[in-house]
This record gives sequence, C-alpha cells and structure tokens, in this order.
Amino acid sequence: MAAKWICPECEEEAINTPPTKATPQLMAEGLPEWSHRDGEPLCPVMSPSGYVPAKPVSQ
Repeated sequence: MAAKWICPECEEEAINTPPTKATPQLMAEGLPEWSHRDGEPLCPVMSPSGYVPAKPVSQ
C-alpha cells in the first residue's frame, strides 16, 4: 500500500505536483514539488529565510 502524504500544518492530503496557484515569490524561489489537491501550495511555515511551504509528511 502506498504511503499517504499530508500537509503537516492542516493535515489535508498533499500531492506530488507543483502548485497551480503559486505566488511570484514562490516562482522566483523555485516552484515547490508538492501542493494541496486544490492546487494551492502547502501551508506556510517559518524558515531562516522567511515563510516557505511546509514539507509533506507520510501518514
């Protein structure tokens, strides 16, 4: 059985597809590989360089 991936912030399913609703900042930093099912980037989390999309976790 394949692992299910989720956004660790909202616990919605994450898919291994770049977001379709990326902001110019996300595009400039390199489009993330993961998104929510609706095409939004994964929820933002704080990093040393500011807010970035969360990394999905296996459930």
